[in-house]
Amino acid sequence: MKTNHNQLCTALFAVIVLVLLPSTLALADNIYVATGGNNTILRFDSSGNMTVFANSGLSDPVGLAFDSSGNLYAANYLGNTIEKFDSSGHGTVFANSGLNYPDGLAFDSSGNLYAANAYNNTIMRFNSSGIGTLFANSGLNHPAGLAFDSSGYLYAANFSNNTIERFDSSGNGSVFANSGLSYPWGLTFDSSGYLYVANTGSDTIERFDSSGHGTLFANSGLNTPMGLAFDGSGNLYVANQGNNTIEKFNSSGIGTIFASGLSGPSSFAVQTPEPATLLLLGLGGLVLRRRK
Repeated sequence: MKTNHNQLCTALFAVIVLVLLPSTLALADNIYVATGGNNTILRFDSSGNMTVFANSGLSDPVGLAFDSSGNLYAANYLGNTIEKFDSSGHGTVFANSGLNYPDGLAFDSSGNLYAANAYNNTIMRFNSSGIGTLFANSGLNHPAGLAFDSSGYLYAANFSNNTIERFDSSGNGSVFANSGLSYPWGLTFDSSGYLYVANTGSDTIERFDSSGHGTLFANSGLNTPMGLAFDGSGNLYVANQGNNTIEKFNSSGIGTIFASGLSGPSSFAVQTPEPATLLLLGLGGLVLRRRK
């Protein structure tokens, strides 16, 4: 009976691995970029191969964010809407009220979507049904990129006054950083908790520690850098709107061109396998190896 039980477990894990393996490979390091010049969202694999993910329901898309179910959300800067796309690129309107030239997007750990309104200096919070409430309306000056840290604080890049504002869960804000910034736009955190900021005015990327102390991370290969995003291997991708390229930086700040010939790239969203999926895949592989 024990042998049959072990064989059953092995077979079960094998089935799980075979089912999950294709989807895991499909999700690994897929990089999505919004291109406002032709109102599309492009998808790149880790090798730089490109496909069109979506090209309808978009009006100068600038902010991108994934929810926990793998749906991609895009802020339509000129349309004052947020579009929601399923994994096949089929889009529907998620929100069309409370928006005023929406820019950056970010999800909190509870699944609420936050949108920066560039023209009325507010941040809106939307529940899963697309119902919005005002989250913050102070400490903002043309807010652009948004990003959450691991403690649940929301950071907003103030494009017009060269500051980064940090908000608690109640919407109370304070200045996190006000040096080393020049028309900041994109924000993203690395796995160690450092905040990276794209300076569109100085063509640099600044890195800040948890105390708001900044150091220069990169100052080459950049041309009006906007969106930022890390892949699962710790590489930083930068959307260069000034020369229609994507630059890829390693952890030392050394950059190479990842893609070129784009049309107004502005922001990223990176989709990688969930840790639980990778763990399950690893366990399945372990069982298969033990079977030999």
